[in-house]
Amino acid sequence: MIEQITVGALGVNTYFVIDEKTKEGIVIDPGAQAERILDKIKDNEWEIKLILLTHGHYDHIGAAQEIKKELGCDIIAHENAREYLEDAEINLSTVFGGVKVELEADKYITEDRASYEDLLKVLPDELSFQVLHAPGHTTDSILFYFKNYNAAIVGDVIFRESIGRADLYGGNITTLINSIKTKVFTLEDDTVLYPGHGPATTVIHEKNNNPYFNMDF
Repeated sequence: MIEQITVGALGVNTYFVIDEKTKEGIVIDPGAQAERILDKIKDNEWEIKLILLTHGHYDHIGAAQEIKKELGCDIIAHENAREYLEDAEINLSTVFGGVKVELEADKYITEDRASYEDLLKVLPDELSFQVLHAPGHTTDSILFYFKNYNAAIVGDVIFRESIGRADLYGGNITTLINSIKTKVFTLEDDTVLYPGHGPATTVIHEKNNNPYFNMDF
């Protein structure tokens, strides 16, 4: 089960990936409005095991510390996220957000499964995920691919018929396009893509309709 709520001034999608049998799960990108996120968790009697971050921009991390404090679960981010999480200018919270956001993750991972194997052990088998590093929007952008759900949480790498910005710190349009081609478009065509903003889409829809890609597959 994947559910979402949209939070904050920039309309970030916060996702809950939950095992329906055990009610254990993950929260991804708790960007703002911690009370709303916590109420959602409490109302559904979910037991959150991990907080995952797709990247370190302030609108995706703003409520992470409060959620961690309340629930006692670890914050997980890519190893390149350190500079974003720990610097309010780089994560843009003092540039656009108006409120300083700085934090540290409890564990920094890569797409090498060995770097996050221990995290999978605390989750029900149904929630097993794969980490795919997809830089270009930021240097730390990662996708969380849930094969059992035929779904990927993609952050700001790709949106429905659009892509993430590449003009902010650490962004690079060539790198971003390559990440989408090699990390998103190599997933099964019917994989559902859950972006950081806006509606969900699928791999095949983006191959056929995303204006940034005029190519044959």
